[in-house]
Amino acid sequence: MNEQVDQGHLRTPPGRLFRKYLYAIVALAFAALAINTGFDVWFSYHEQKQLLAATQREQAASAAIQIGQFIGQIENQIRWLARLPPELSTNEDERLNAIRLLRLSPPIAEIAEIDAQGREQVRVSRRVADRVGSNADLSASPAFRGANESRAYYGPVYFFGDTEPFMTLATRGTGRAPDVIVAEVNLRFIWDLVAGIRVGNTGKAYVVDRMGVLIAHPDLWRALQRSDLSGHPDVRAALDGVGPPSGGLVKEDLSGQRVLSTYATVPSLGWLVFVELPLTEAYAPIYASIGRSTFLLVILLAGAVLVSLWLSRRMTVPIQMLTQGAKLIGSGDLGLRLAIKTGDELEALGDQFNRMAAHLRDSYATLERKVAERTSELEKARDHALAEHDAAERARSAAVAANETKSRFLAVVSHELRTPLNGVMGVLQLLDDDSLGEAQRRHLATAAASGETLIALVDAVLEYARLEASTETLEMRDFRLDQLIETASDLMRPQAFGKALTFDVACDATVKTSVHGDPVRLNRILLNLIGNAIKFTPRGGIELKAAAEPHDDHVRLHVTVRDTGIGIAPDMHERIFEDFVQADDSIARRFGGTGLGLAIARRLTRLMRGELTVESTPGAGSAFTLDVPLGRAAHGIAQGAIPPPSRQLRVLLVDDDPVNCEVGEAILSRLGHRPTIAANGASAIELAREQAFDVILMDLHMPDMDGVEAASRIGKLDLPRMPRIIAVTADVSSSARERLAGAGIAKIVSKPILINALREAIEDTPDEPAAAQLAAGALIDRHFLDDQKELLGPTQIAKLHLLLQETSDRLIADIARAAEIGEHNQLARFTHQLGSAASALGLVCLFERCREIELAAATMSLPECQSTARELATLRAASMSALDDLLRPAEQRSVS
Repeated sequence: MNEQVDQGHLRTPPGRLFRKYLYAIVALAFAALAINTGFDVWFSYHEQKQLLAATQREQAASAAIQIGQFIGQIENQIRWLARLPPELSTNEDERLNAIRLLRLSPPIAEIAEIDAQGREQVRVSRRVADRVGSNADLSASPAFRGANESRAYYGPVYFFGDTEPFMTLATRGTGRAPDVIVAEVNLRFIWDLVAGIRVGNTGKAYVVDRMGVLIAHPDLWRALQRSDLSGHPDVRAALDGVGPPSGGLVKEDLSGQRVLSTYATVPSLGWLVFVELPLTEAYAPIYASIGRSTFLLVILLAGAVLVSLWLSRRMTVPIQMLTQGAKLIGSGDLGLRLAIKTGDELEALGDQFNRMAAHLRDSYATLERKVAERTSELEKARDHALAEHDAAERARSAAVAANETKSRFLAVVSHELRTPLNGVMGVLQLLDDDSLGEAQRRHLATAAASGETLIALVDAVLEYARLEASTETLEMRDFRLDQLIETASDLMRPQAFGKALTFDVACDATVKTSVHGDPVRLNRILLNLIGNAIKFTPRGGIELKAAAEPHDDHVRLHVTVRDTGIGIAPDMHERIFEDFVQADDSIARRFGGTGLGLAIARRLTRLMRGELTVESTPGAGSAFTLDVPLGRAAHGIAQGAIPPPSRQLRVLLVDDDPVNCEVGEAILSRLGHRPTIAANGASAIELAREQAFDVILMDLHMPDMDGVEAASRIGKLDLPRMPRIIAVTADVSSSARERLAGAGIAKIVSKPILINALREAIEDTPDEPAAAQLAAGALIDRHFLDDQKELLGPTQIAKLHLLLQETSDRLIADIARAAEIGEHNQLARFTHQLGSAASALGLVCLFERCREIELAAATMSLPECQSTARELATLRAASMSALDDLLRPAEQRSVS
């Protein structure tokens, strides 16, 4: 099909492209015309304004010249009277000359001749009788004095009879004793001159004297009123000698009408001639020019629109034909041919379009065969991809199941191993008595050390399982940063000294602050770093440096633990932070360990949004740097008794382990609630049916019935009020959480149980700040002591308790001796050691008092030193007694 398609067949109404071209061309033409018209109007406006102002200046200057000529002519006429010396003329002659001058010059109303001594000789007047030889003394008159001083005097304008303006004009004659001729000049000529100045059709001119008083105006009434115009800005500026603006001055005239004004000065008199033209008349030619330009702009714009219509249509019609042709070809009409006859590039584009359509028609014949072949290939590829996807899904599911199984296995094994290990350690401690021989004692110590190592390994595995499952959460509270660092250092210092290593701690003053964070996990990281440094350092020493960088809303802790140990190869700097990885295979054989410590430390650091890095050289030691952001403490450090609950709750504790039941019952009683114990799931169901409980703490791993099944059965009981069920478990796997959610258990308390976490869970209250204010008079930081118990275990706490007892006894005695002899340096050193020892177990009052005495020791008198020693002994005794009361129940339980 090779039919020709003409323009009429494909022509479509103007569309978006047509409007686009039309608007663009019209806008361009309008912009060009508007800019041209705007510039033309602008320059025309300024030129006409300058021309108008120049014309007014010329009129004002002409009037000023005429006024000056008028006054100069009269001045020349009265000088004529003084041409002859006084000694050559008589008074009668002078009188006749004056009469002749009055007849020749009508503006002169009166002439007087005054001799050199100031006596009047002749006075001829049109208003009064003539006087000859009156000899009146006029030497003090302004006219006589002014003429003698400057040879010509121009007096102020005054009105005679309030009808006509006059001015006194005086000149001095010639000779050795010249006379002074004084003339009174009628200025009505100036009125006629001003009235005759034509300024446009409605403009006017007026004259003010050198004092700013109006003396001539077309409106005679205003001149007769002697209006004072010196207060007007333009008059004031003119009197001050400021010239008029080149373009004139726009102001309001005496009647309040806005006018274009300019002025000129009469040089000899200092008078000002103002010429004013109303703005409506002044700018009328400008407005007419703007109107003509606007009309021309509209005419040109209309022409531009017509031209734009023609250009747009000529450009868009061929493009629309191409668009419609492409649409028809797209619908399968490959025989279409376009007939575009524009004689330009558009026609060439139409020819290319026709050749493209012909090529497409030729190619279409083989397209279906190629499509069929390609479709077959795609189907085979799709089947292969689906098979690979199914295999990948099965592999992923297997990997997820294996990972869940691994995590669950680690959690269950470490959970189940803890109880028998605690039993083994307890028996080993009971066997340690005086009846053993030296060899037996060594064997027992070896067994105890192995047991402690195994407990630490189980704890690491359990914590690794929690971190891997992303269930580890921070327990935020306020704490003293310097106290935490010093406690961790004091705890590890005996191990360093046991290996004959030095242990230096350098804390910047910035760490002596209260911060908000997780002290337990931060302490765990520090103990791991210090413990590794001690473990892998055979000789030399360890150095710990700490500083806190304050920011607006947080504090950034920087801790560096540096040792002189075996070092780490560069390629292992990052690998040692991976799970179960050590620097080389010989490390585990020489030093022991699982390779989990640094992995856990880095995960805990990143959980706190910090970073843990290492710099090390083999054989030269290592430096681990901890960088952690901590919040600012809102209040003081939280210590003291746990606040009572808002209401006492009945709590059912379900656990098959007697030790866990005893500990849980003690914790619940301490929190102020009423606990009931169930040894297995069946007992829990029966007790829940018979008694009303607010909360059920359910252990998940029990022999006869696990906690999930027991919770499900309790949920199916028809109870009046269903208790809240909280799971107590170390199993952090996702499958366990899904099972708990299915049984209606939404909250989990992880093992080992922390008293604050348990309190928050059962009371269902927001997290209580761990840094509430220390209760008045409290001696022990009980939160800190609880954290130390959780971190170190009862055995290590008991050892620290005994060590603190012995150390504090010795230090109190040393302090007393130093105070007795007034040895300030020794007193400061011993109080520092006592404060450091007290901080290890949270004896905060003793620690703070030691700090105060350490700082003030240098300035104490001998009686003050002795009194301080007695005070410290009393405070130490009270603190140790309080510590004994807190630790005795736990020690008794561990012994029993």
